[in-house]
Order: sequence, then C-alpha cells, then structure tokens
Amino acid sequence: MEQGRELARRGVPAECVGVAILLYIESCMAHLPSGDLRTIGWLRALLSSSRLYQYFLLSGYTRQYASELQILGDHVHAAQRRYQEFSVKLGDAYESEQRRLARDLHDEIGHDLIVLKLYTEIISRDLKKGDLAQVRSKLKESVSLIRHLLGGVRNLVFDLGPTAWHEQGFLAAVRTHVRQFGVRTGLKVQFDARRLRAPLPARYESALYKVLQGALANIAAHASASRVKIRMSVSRNCVVMKIEDEGKGFDVGFKMRPGARSYGLRAMRDRIELLGGKIQFTSRPAGLEGRSGGTTILCSLPLRNSETG
Repeated sequence: MEQGRELARRGVPAECVGVAILLYIESCMAHLPSGDLRTIGWLRALLSSSRLYQYFLLSGYTRQYASELQILGDHVHAAQRRYQEFSVKLGDAYESEQRRLARDLHDEIGHDLIVLKLYTEIISRDLKKGDLAQVRSKLKESVSLIRHLLGGVRNLVFDLGPTAWHEQGFLAAVRTHVRQFGVRTGLKVQFDARRLRAPLPARYESALYKVLQGALANIAAHASASRVKIRMSVSRNCVVMKIEDEGKGFDVGFKMRPGARSYGLRAMRDRIELLGGKIQFTSRPAGLEGRSGGTTILCSLPLRNSETG
C-alpha cells in the first residue's frame, strides 16, 4: 500500500502501474513449463498474488489521492476564510474612508464655504453702503479662499484613487499624487516608472495606487524620513512596485504579529495577495549597531502574456 502512495506522490499514473503488472505476469508465464498440472497451480498462484498486489497498490493510490484532496480542501477552506475576513476588513476600510472623507469635507471644504458665504454677505452690505474699498478687500480675500477651496477639492479627488485617473491615466495620476505628497510633507520623492509598460489591468492599478497611498501615509506619519524612492517596472511577467525610505524603521515581526493593530500593513498585504501577488516588508530600526534605519516595501503582481503585450 505504501508503494502505491509513493508512486502516486511521484506522479506515476495508476494505469502505467497496471500495465507494468500485466507485463510482469506475461514475462513470468513465459518461464512456466507447459502441459503440467503444477503449471496451472503456479499460474493460479501468480494471478492471485498479482491481483492482491494490484489491490494494495491501488489502495495506496486511493489513500494518497484522498489525502491530497483533503489538503486541497483545507487550502480552499482557508482561502474562503481569508476572503471572508478580507471582505469584512474591506467593508470596515470603506466605512472608515467614508468617515474620513466626510470629516475632511466638513473641516476643510465646509469651513471655507461658510467663510465664503459670510464674505458674500459682507460684500453685499458694503455695496449698499458704497464702501468700495471694503468690497475690493473682501473680493480679494474671497478669490484667495476660492483658490484654497479648489486645492482642497483637488486633494480629496486624488486621495480617492481610481476616479482620479480616468481622464489623465494611471501613471499621470500617480505622478501628481507623488508630487503633491512631496509638496505637502517637504519630503524629497524620487519616482521612476521608465520600465513600466502600460496599460495595466484596472484592478492592478487600483491595488498599486492604494498600497502607494498607504505607504506614503505611513512614511509621513511615522518614519521621520527625509527622502523616498518609488520604482514601478515590469519584470519576468510581473509588475513590481518598490517603495524605499530612509526613516527610523520598525520591527516588522512585532507589527505583523497576530492581534497587532497594524491595519494599514495588513490592508496592503491583503490587497496584493487577493490578486495572486506577493508583498514583502523589510525594515531596519535606526540605531541598531550604529546603522541608519529605513523601510522597503516590495510588491509584485503576476501578469499574463495578454497583459504584458
């Protein structure tokens, strides 16, 4: 039976084993004397032993196939559980994103609109009084406020992600987001996408954009870095994105341990792995053995031939 399992593990088809046994029986029969009663006895014994051997071999095959099927089933169930968990996390992330958007609209856009409404009322009152100097002053302030409003709306649109590149394209939207990030934070950002062949599948563009957003947000909030390098390319039928900073770093194992509240890192991992890709977080905390710190995020997504042509 164990021989059958071993043959199945090695990928030997069961029909090949059956043919081999039949050939063995034929070769044995060629050496048996003919016209002898003992020959019939030997032949019966040979056939019985071959059937028994066949039974045990096929039983081994059956057990091996059942074992492999069980393992495959476990993988499917694990994947289903991960998908369900990711769906829950994704729903939570959407709700969190909606709350953040509502808060930003209220704090940034809403406040400016209220002030603009007050300015309009003041301008109307000053016009009735004939105070043109005050009207000019408030109009100038209103124009400045409207310019600030437009900038706030533009930032919110680019933060939303995929909707931002329908007209200008994925790479142009990424470059704009990266440039705005550098202006907001004062960080020096180097972006290289010369080896990226576009267009990419829309689901990849969305995942890469969201991972980049999350990585840059973490760098701004936690890394205390002065510069960031971002590279996108296509290599060996994979689209690759690499994000490096020279910040203070962190303990990846500690952050990714079960129960840790590292939702941002887990969201990046889930986005990439859900598409069949891989993501790797590498970081060295600053100060260890006198070395400088830094973090690298490397993610890759597989491309079919039709998607790389």
